[in-house]
Amino acid sequence: MIGYTKKLFFNGSLFRKQLLSYFISVLIPTLMIVSVYSYTISEDLKSQIKQASDNSGQRVAKSVEDLIGQINYFSLQLSFLPDMNRMLKSPSEFTMYDYYQLKEQVRNQVNSNELFYSVYIYSALNEKFMTSREGLFDIASFYDKPVLEQIRLHSNETFWYQVRDDYITFYKAIPVTDARPLGTLIINIKKDMFINTLYNLNNNVDQRMFIMDSHAQIISPTSEDENNTINQLVVAKATIPSETMQKIHIDSQTYFVHSLTIKGNGWTIVNLIPYDLYKERLFSKMSSLLLIVLVVFLIGLAIAYVFAVKMYNPWKKIIEVLSGSGESKQTADEFLMVSGAISSMIDTIKQNEPVMKDHLISDILRNNVSDKGSISTRLEQVGIVFKEPNYAVIVAVFEAMSQEEAEDPQRKLIFYSMVSETLKTYMHVEGTILDRSKLGFIVNLPRSGMGEEWRQLIHKCYTDMNAIAQAQLNVSLQLIVSDVGTIDRLHAAYEQIRRMLNYKAVINRNDIVFIQDHKNELKFVYPLSLQKQLIHSVTTMNREKAIQCVNDLFEQYLYNAKYPLEKLQGMIVVFMSSIVNELLKDGHDIGSIYKHVDIYKLNECQNNDELYQFMITHISEIITFLEAIQDKQVTNLYVSKTIAYMEDLYTSNISITDIAQLMGVSSGHLSRTFKAETGKSMLEYLTEYRIEKSKDLLRRSTASLQEISQAVGYNDVQSFIRFFKKCEGLTPGEYRKKI
Repeated sequence: MIGYTKKLFFNGSLFRKQLLSYFISVLIPTLMIVSVYSYTISEDLKSQIKQASDNSGQRVAKSVEDLIGQINYFSLQLSFLPDMNRMLKSPSEFTMYDYYQLKEQVRNQVNSNELFYSVYIYSALNEKFMTSREGLFDIASFYDKPVLEQIRLHSNETFWYQVRDDYITFYKAIPVTDARPLGTLIINIKKDMFINTLYNLNNNVDQRMFIMDSHAQIISPTSEDENNTINQLVVAKATIPSETMQKIHIDSQTYFVHSLTIKGNGWTIVNLIPYDLYKERLFSKMSSLLLIVLVVFLIGLAIAYVFAVKMYNPWKKIIEVLSGSGESKQTADEFLMVSGAISSMIDTIKQNEPVMKDHLISDILRNNVSDKGSISTRLEQVGIVFKEPNYAVIVAVFEAMSQEEAEDPQRKLIFYSMVSETLKTYMHVEGTILDRSKLGFIVNLPRSGMGEEWRQLIHKCYTDMNAIAQAQLNVSLQLIVSDVGTIDRLHAAYEQIRRMLNYKAVINRNDIVFIQDHKNELKFVYPLSLQKQLIHSVTTMNREKAIQCVNDLFEQYLYNAKYPLEKLQGMIVVFMSSIVNELLKDGHDIGSIYKHVDIYKLNECQNNDELYQFMITHISEIITFLEAIQDKQVTNLYVSKTIAYMEDLYTSNISITDIAQLMGVSSGHLSRTFKAETGKSMLEYLTEYRIEKSKDLLRRSTASLQEISQAVGYNDVQSFIRFFKKCEGLTPGEYRKKI
């Protein structure tokens, strides 16, 4: 257990820092969430308290409106009394008995309403007051002088009120049924009766709710202790925003004060809510929140510890390796140790920078970079800076590379180094090794078009590198050049080249191929008539006519015109297939010539010259097969003379037709006879004889491959290299190095 604990609780400063960083990563979001949630709880509680206070204030305001409605209803009742109207309109005709009768009517109505304490009726025409209690008074003898002052002060108003020491006096112009009132109804209501009525109507609303008139006078009756609080509130009322809730301090007590103005009379309902009520509710909710926070902190600490342990273990092993001990030592230099290791890794990366460049260029050409806008940045990161805005792609293909050579990394590097250095002497390029015998290069150009100057520069560059390739590496080289475009279209340029390489067999035999030369493609019309002529020539064993048909096909479609490459290659496949299909239709058993007539080997042709030779050879094989069917006789004399001719004339460009003419027989008959006697075709025999002679020259002389190829009857050194390699399994240059 002690060992386990020691294993978990590392003493390394790096571990402590990791633990602290992970814990802070948990702590900071938690504290932010707690802060926001605490603020939300506080505001929610305040909103609930304000809503409750607002509801109470609305109920009190409604009750005040109802009480004022009773006053309006009472004034309306008096307006319908006939005696009241007569007294106001014709006071001179109104007798004392009439006044007595009217007073009793008013008194009865006042007595029936416990809210009203007393009622005065002022007649404007004779300036007399009739009271519900004492009787009739003139102005001089009327005892309630403040009422008279109010009437004179508000002569143009129809309704107002006055808050007095013990009463709230309401003034209402009567009769309300006339457009021009002739009197005033004065109703006195005791303050305590008014307030108690409001409290009763609102189920004994909180006694900390006070009513203030429009002059900031307190209507609610209060005790002496409450008077001080209310007076301070009156002073502070100017700072209380309407319809909101604010915290204030009164007599060392803290309250939330909420005010609500009653529409119509300008009174204000002020509610004092003890702050302790808010604190109790907030404490209850915050206690629950803090408990949750404590649990989250503990969980966060545990998670941070687990992550710190997991993340420290790799560092611990690194430090152990760097320190050269089996245990990680407590040291203040552990960061320096790791930093030194990182510096060493950076140096290693810099040493491998060429490999990184190769991979990046390969990814760009193969469209493995998803963000095309970052290509320039990524090139700069590996030390490649292209200053010009235009780009092209060049692919170098080594035609004569064997399978072993193509898979030899060292030989690939030699090829790549030679081509790269040569290209860089003429232009700004960066390249990589692609698959098998292909090298890819990105070229940075100042101009957007493929001008003649640019073409001449590439031709000059090619001349230099091809001379090196043939002289030192014994290989032939071909360049394929894309169109010029922007950096984000490099993958499309390479794709153009890659597609063209699939149709090499139908491309003119050029050392340099420009994609631009194959873009203006003509509308393709299939040569059906030529196909029929070729089939007829083969089936009738007319070798010369068949060769003429092939010549016409190549002249019209492959040499002098530019058709879609895929259509041309498909056309050749159809041509050859149609001949074999015709033989099958005629009932021939062609199984024996399938190994010699394989139309799908045309993909091995490197250009249309080799494709031409491929077709001529295969057609010749088919005609020979047909001639052999017709004539099974074998003449040893013909064979021996043919061998003698070939051995005498192997240095010249002789053909089967030439030998047949010398023998005085048809070429087909001679070929069949030779094949039946020797088991080889005349071409195979001639090729093997020439290769043997070339081997002798390679051993005995220092002549170049070009000179040797011409000496053994090959005008094309590349064809000589290809046939030599086919027979011997290696190139002439490699053969010469081995002897």
